[in-house]
Amino acid sequence: MCGEGSFGQLGTGDNQSRNLPFEVPFFTTKHVEKLAFGMRHSLVLLKGNSVYGFGSARRGQVGKSASKNQKFYNIPRLIDGFRNCKIVNLYANGDHSAALDESGQLYIWGRSLVGEHDDDQPRAAFPSLSISQVALGWHHALVLSGTRLFHIDCTRFSRIFLRTLTSFIPGGELYTIGAYRHQKRDPDVSEKAVVQQPNLTTTSSNHHESSSVSNLEKVPSIDGEKVARIAAGTEHSALVTESGALFTWGWGEHGQLGLGDTCDQVVPQRVNLGDSSSRSSASSLAVYCGSGFTVAVSPA
Repeated sequence: MCGEGSFGQLGTGDNQSRNLPFEVPFFTTKHVEKLAFGMRHSLVLLKGNSVYGFGSARRGQVGKSASKNQKFYNIPRLIDGFRNCKIVNLYANGDHSAALDESGQLYIWGRSLVGEHDDDQPRAAFPSLSISQVALGWHHALVLSGTRLFHIDCTRFSRIFLRTLTSFIPGGELYTIGAYRHQKRDPDVSEKAVVQQPNLTTTSSNHHESSSVSNLEKVPSIDGEKVARIAAGTEHSALVTESGALFTWGWGEHGQLGLGDTCDQVVPQRVNLGDSSSRSSASSLAVYCGSGFTVAVSPA
């Protein structure tokens, strides 16, 4: 790792910055499977289902703190809360953290996205959704539900034991959590942009019941197409449809929406990428969001 380390997010045991890449001693003999990085914190998933966090702890984004005055951890520390599930991906941005297990269950902790309060312990959110993709912004998140498929693994059959494997086909419903600070919803389009919220109650006992349903909203359909990929920046979002079309919305002050202006957008707007005849499916187009910019990559 290298770069700014004033909150311990480099995992070195100090709060010094590094201008050359170095190996983090804690992980030298460990098998790292997934990484995720927020504004001032880092998350690591190890083989064996162990999740570690280090860096800023002010909003609970690296797990339960020893005291309320704990501002950071500069050595990787185990994050509890995943004993009965297998984590397959990690996500981080701003002061938020999230993890997704193999069944499509989302876990959220850190700065509040669901409910009214920050949470220093991973909480299972939206149990009625089978989530296939997640993208975190600074004050919002995107979650894409998927079609859940079950596979019976008969190779490990032993009397009455069968192991069930779960996978997902992307292209379900797309929802947003949280809000864009730079954008107020236009009353004229709110009915088109938001549909009735499903019953997506978080399992956290620390959240008030009135806020546990959260401000999760469904993104309107894109000309009847299914969503294949998602990305989120500081205050803007992007998606790619199954046909390879790119849409953006949210904060546009720096031209990050790619629409030829610097306006905010309430609902997804199609981005003109020129000749798209060579893109036959979403598999040929990837999209990534930085803090105030967007990158779309199409193979030659």
